[in-house]
Amino acid sequence: MTKTRHMPRHLLAEPADAALNALAEALDEVDVAILLLDRDMRVRFVNRRLIEIFGMTPLLVTKPTFRDLLDNAAARPHFAMPEEDLPKYLDRREAAVRAGSISPTHIDLQDGSRFLFACKICSDGGRILTYTDVSGELRPEALDAMEQINAELRFNNETMEDHAAQLASLAEETDENIRKVEEARQELEREILARRELEAQLRQMATTDGLTGALNRAGFLISAQTELDREPRSGRGMALMMLDVDHFKSINDRYGHAGGDHALKHLVTLLGGRIRRSDLLGRLGGEEFAILLPEIAPEQAEPLARRLVIHVAETPFLYEGQSLGMTVSIGLTFVTRDDRSAEQIIARADDALYRAKGGGRNRVETDRPAEVA
Repeated sequence: MTKTRHMPRHLLAEPADAALNALAEALDEVDVAILLLDRDMRVRFVNRRLIEIFGMTPLLVTKPTFRDLLDNAAARPHFAMPEEDLPKYLDRREAAVRAGSISPTHIDLQDGSRFLFACKICSDGGRILTYTDVSGELRPEALDAMEQINAELRFNNETMEDHAAQLASLAEETDENIRKVEEARQELEREILARRELEAQLRQMATTDGLTGALNRAGFLISAQTELDREPRSGRGMALMMLDVDHFKSINDRYGHAGGDHALKHLVTLLGGRIRRSDLLGRLGGEEFAILLPEIAPEQAEPLARRLVIHVAETPFLYEGQSLGMTVSIGLTFVTRDDRSAEQIIARADDALYRAKGGGRNRVETDRPAEVA
């Protein structure tokens, strides 16, 4: 006689065979939060991820209704909205789930997280609800790229919901169905992994310069502002350099845009090899670059800027069999206690860069604010 495995504690349905045990354990491992309701809107099943999000463990001993779960989440509180708007919001949520299937829609929580919520009617009149964490949504500059794969992401969400509903229906089937549950679980894991890879690619596209591999303008400004807002600031200070390739137009005119692109990639390689891993290197446009140096004293930053100018001038690169050299000008400034925006600091460094180029190029010009943080 086969020994029945112990039921997972989060399963609220009637006693089932080994297939149901395997199903529940599989659903407990996915990152998508799943809630299964019966035709009377009472909870039949929740997976571990849903409990982690809404903290509803004390309710599970009572076989609660969907409205009980909503009221519990509102009382904690979880939903990102004024308290006076909650009753109508909860009524709308409950009515929508009772009415039937719901296309994917966003739900925002007070902790800043965002979930993609969807509801589908089961064959027995129940409902299956899914909550997919989309807190890492991309910034506006990546929306164009996001739109190109939106259809594929929606397909992934719908496929995961269909698989979850199918797994639930296998609770009373035979050993053959246990094999199908395992195959479906593995497919879910592959789809979730593919979704994460797509999101990582989009984040990379949104913040990285495709030619040089440095941060693009948007990525540099976001990262620099994050570093500037970090509290408390180190007592060692912070510096920012603006760099510009001298006479870059002549390189483009003589060797074409391909030669100019080669020069820019060579420059990023040189700079990246001489700065710290904690420093931020970004291409702000054309041949203009910026380097943010956290936790560095003025007496360290100025020699570093001069060394970079010398290193670039003394390190030519090969292009179509020719050894080509170039130089850069650098404007250096230091962050003060009054600085609030990355653009404000960049503007000062840019003024210093302008003076460096006006003073003969291939040199460093330093801006010294009255009070340095």
